[in-house]
Amino acid sequence: MLQWGNYRIPVDFELVRRKDDPKYRSENALFRWMLVRFRRPSWAEMVVVVADAAFASKANIQLIQRRGFCFVMAFARTWCFENGHALKDLVTHVPKKHYRRCWVPLEEPGRRRTYWTYTKRACLRQIGDVTIVLSKQRRNDGPKQAKILVTNLPDMRARQLVDVYRRRWSVELLMKELQGATGLGQHQVTKDPQRIERSVAIAVMAYLLLLKFRAPDIPEQGPWSAFTLTRNFTWQMAPAQVERSVEQRLRTRLQERTAA
Repeated sequence: MLQWGNYRIPVDFELVRRKDDPKYRSENALFRWMLVRFRRPSWAEMVVVVADAAFASKANIQLIQRRGFCFVMAFARTWCFENGHALKDLVTHVPKKHYRRCWVPLEEPGRRRTYWTYTKRACLRQIGDVTIVLSKQRRNDGPKQAKILVTNLPDMRARQLVDVYRRRWSVELLMKELQGATGLGQHQVTKDPQRIERSVAIAVMAYLLLLKFRAPDIPEQGPWSAFTLTRNFTWQMAPAQVERSVEQRLRTRLQERTAA
């Protein structure tokens, strides 16, 4: 999904096959293949890859760096610094008095959420210099509730980093909209991978057409939903469809009278 401003637009997808399928490829391998296919728009000055810990593998990070992209990702506690210590040690031994409160704006204008963060510049093994932010929603939360956010963006403050990572939630919203508004996964198809792929493509293309035709309904700020766009599109097309049906009936009646 490509996101800028208040837009969320699907740009690519891959099917995860069964593990006993000869053409099976892992999710991380498919993710790298999509990164290779991706072409940065001419107007984009910077590309920032945002993902959760499931996609923060060494191969993925190294590919992102080779392509000249930046990343903001949640990392697993097993990642190690250059000196051999793991991120788990950092999360466990940082006292809560070192955490600082920050406010992150929400989608609704005027609303914000509080986070407690700890920032550290460090060098991770096989990646290089990064900024690490430990983030939790309550100051008294234990190490298990702290999320480890890592980025190679220069001069990133904790509030900015948490704000960028929160944008990953838009992927969940997109999946919900594809399933509910454009029928992803509801098409009656066989288990043939090509037919399944076409059914997914149809749902994605329908979503893109919906965004194109109802773009004025998307606000510059604040939440919006594809379900609202679908309703507005239906009300826009319904009168035209009724007029077309009436015209067809009148034309048929006129032809019958002429023939008689």
